[in-house]
Amino acid sequence: MSYLNHALTGKRVLVTGATGFIGGRLAQRLALEEEAVVTGTGRQLDKVPFLTEVGVNLIPADLQDTAVMRQLMAGQEIVFHCAALRAKHQAKDTVAEQINSTAIEALMWLADETGVRRFIHVSSMNAYGPPQRPVVDETHPLNTNQRDTYGRTKALGEVVARKAADGLDLELVIVRPGMVYGPRSDGWSIRMVEVLRKGLPVIYGGGQGNTYQVYIDNLIDGMLLTAVRPQAAGEAFNFVDPPVTWQTFFNYYAAMCSEKPRAIPMWAARILAWANEMANLGLPLTRERLEYYIQSPTFPLTKAENLLGYRPRVDIDEGMRLTEIWLRESGYLTG
Repeated sequence: MSYLNHALTGKRVLVTGATGFIGGRLAQRLALEEEAVVTGTGRQLDKVPFLTEVGVNLIPADLQDTAVMRQLMAGQEIVFHCAALRAKHQAKDTVAEQINSTAIEALMWLADETGVRRFIHVSSMNAYGPPQRPVVDETHPLNTNQRDTYGRTKALGEVVARKAADGLDLELVIVRPGMVYGPRSDGWSIRMVEVLRKGLPVIYGGGQGNTYQVYIDNLIDGMLLTAVRPQAAGEAFNFVDPPVTWQTFFNYYAAMCSEKPRAIPMWAARILAWANEMANLGLPLTRERLEYYIQSPTFPLTKAENLLGYRPRVDIDEGMRLTEIWLRESGYLTG
């Protein structure tokens, strides 16, 4: 069933990062539901056999290979730039900056040169850094100086994209997803089950700060709208579901795997975050990220609602139910 009443039927669409979580689901829905003509790029194409099954043309490509990317852009009407790198080790910071920010300018120039109409760049809510306001809407300033590599390079990527768009006849749209969870999510679904089973602390202090989660298909709904709404051109949009507390968020996963979320006092969390940064303990926690856990901002969808007609369709109860089904079918949950 088409979400857009087939507004993208027959449209030629390129999805970079199609082997990833967001890009994979986007490419799948574009081909299967919207009946678009989809080309997907990425690494490890064998990870996404479900895309070839629905007719996505998968082509391996290095984003920094100008000749290959020019060939892939040719004839496309819309580009969804989903490819990104989340550096897990400091040694890869430079590579993350190249992929998440530096490469965008060249991609946009190629898109403009080959006649692409709209370029949708997938950024992140992490581009804001730890919220500096109680309300995080699209006017919240980006933080290009934050320590977190992913957030910093995503913020820098937006700066690069905006600057490039000023000199091009290309419609730029920026999408800022929150914590994307759901079937196939490594970071906010599979990883959540793993850390709970290992008994690692996940609740810091009282766990009463707000999450900024978004279910994968709610995000894809929003991204599809940015491809067809004329008023989306030149704009940035946050896509975040109604917030819940961190305690509530982890309780869903705890119930799935019959584990109790481990909590530690805030003073201990600050020491752990520092130790993780210094010794690379492999925990998804830094002193900067800890700030996300102790704040309770709200994330209004007013802009997406007014300009795109967006409404999230899947609430957290349903999203977690669907996530649990997939985790069990995929062998991440047993019993």
